[in-house]
Amino acid sequence: MSFILLGLIQGLTEFFPVSSSGHLVIAKYFLKLYLPGAAFEAFVHFGTVLAVIALFRKEIKELVISFFNSIYKLFQGEDWSNILKNNSFSKFAWYLIISSIPAAIIGYAFSLYFEILFNKAIITSLMLIITGFLLWFGNKNYTRGNKNILEITYKDAIFIGLAQAIAIIPGISRSGLTIFAGLYRNLNREFAAKYSFILSIPIILGATIFKIGELSSLNINTTTLILSGMAALISGYGAMKIFIRLLKNRKIYIFSYYLWILSTVTIWISLSRGY
Repeated sequence: MSFILLGLIQGLTEFFPVSSSGHLVIAKYFLKLYLPGAAFEAFVHFGTVLAVIALFRKEIKELVISFFNSIYKLFQGEDWSNILKNNSFSKFAWYLIISSIPAAIIGYAFSLYFEILFNKAIITSLMLIITGFLLWFGNKNYTRGNKNILEITYKDAIFIGLAQAIAIIPGISRSGLTIFAGLYRNLNREFAAKYSFILSIPIILGATIFKIGELSSLNINTTTLILSGMAALISGYGAMKIFIRLLKNRKIYIFSYYLWILSTVTIWISLSRGY
């Protein structure tokens, strides 16, 4: 039951800007679960990828088709800039790839260091406090962007990609930081959310493939593992729809209060226990 609860927490917190990885660290701490490495986290993250695919299935289908069509046109000698200019979905697909590169490189190069943090509740809580300030600051100061896919540049894509790389640290919200980065670069609020959610697919799929071989060492039966993934999928789907509505209404600052309270309580309990 504890693992299914972790899946539920993962789904709810992956798309709310509160750091799903941070919540998993804290939940494992209070439930007194020790899971070496990050294989379980990678698996329940896979459940949230399925939620993204379900919610944005039409856009993702068009992105995949346009991406392979753009490759075909490149081999036919067509100029890359013209392909991006003439097909917004091709541009969207290529920019998602550009944004995925920083996290892929940093995540692979420093995976062992990040895995250590998955068992550090106090450090994670401090990162959650930082995430709370980012949400508060971003909600108050970056509200009038109007860029859509036709107007963003490769510099925007790189900037958002770097934000996603930083968010590998447990406690730094991936959705929160990438949306904040998009708003800072003047993206439309709804498009910033869509970009962030779809951007999660390549990096989470990569992490799942990278860690899939370690699942057998977790001593979790297959049924429990599948139910955990399903809990993440269902809760993640609902969380995305709710968060998009909150983002449109400029109310994401409410998550700041929650993060500050959760962090303070976790740090206090951790110090009182002596670890």
